Order: sequence, then structure tokens, then C-alpha cells
Amino acid sequence: MTTDQHPLEVYRRFQSYLLHGEFARVGEVADVDGYTENCVGLTGWTTGLQVALRNFQENIASRLTDMAVTEHDVIEAGDMLVIRGTFEVTHSGEFLGVPPTGRRVSFDWIDMYRVAGGRIVWRFLLCDWKGMLDKLTTAA
Repeated sequence: MTTDQHPLEVYRRFQSYLLHGEFARVGEVADVDGYTENCVGLTGWTTGLQVALRNFQENIASRLTDMAVTEHDVIEAGDMLVIRGTFEVTHSGEFLGVPPTGRRVSFDWIDMYRVAGGRIVWRFLLCDWKGMLDKLTTAA
């Protein structure tokens, strides 16, 4: 396994492409046909990178903008990677039934990946949607 195939390096490129809107490049680090993910509480299990990217673009990236990521813990073991972190976003579009507030909010997440052949083949993302919803609906 070369350095650029290690799960952490693959993840960082994947995240960078997502955060910078370089969706056409995500296939460089994710298995286009075999990719499977579960964004718990939002999508359930999704198969196929194009479906997952469309879900992300339409339901998250267009509504939660100016994303910033902070990694708190990173565990890499073999082909698996687990990261605990915080997203900071601007609430720019309707999300979880809440009209855009323009608020800058943060929420915790845990992301798990399996990498094979230098590409992500499996992802399980767990976010504190409830905590974020509370921040969006509490009077400022």
C-alpha cells in the first residue's frame, strides 16, 4: 500500500473534494460503483457514489454552507478509519424542516470508512442532528 492509499490520506482527499465542491474528483478516491454509505438519520443505506453525491449536494451542501471540519480523534487500523470531529456550518437553506436562519452552528460527528485499493468502498456517518436542530430552533 502506497502512502496515498492509506485510509487517512484517502479520507482527507475525499473530504477536501466534498468541502471544496470538487465533486467530479471524488471518484479518484471512492469506488464509483461499489461505494455504499449510511448517513444515519438522513439517508439510510445508499449504494453508488453518484446517488450519494447527489444526496450530499441537494440535501446538505446546498443547505449547510461554508463547512469547516475539525478532527478530534483519528483511529486507523488496516483498511478501516474512524474519525470523531466537529462540523461548523452556516444554515443557508431549509434543513430538517427548519427554514434558513443564517446562523453559524457546529455539531459533532463520527465517520467510519473502509478503503480498498486506495478507494473508499464503505462509509458510516453519524451526526448529532438533534443537537444541531436544537441550535437552529432555539431563539437567538
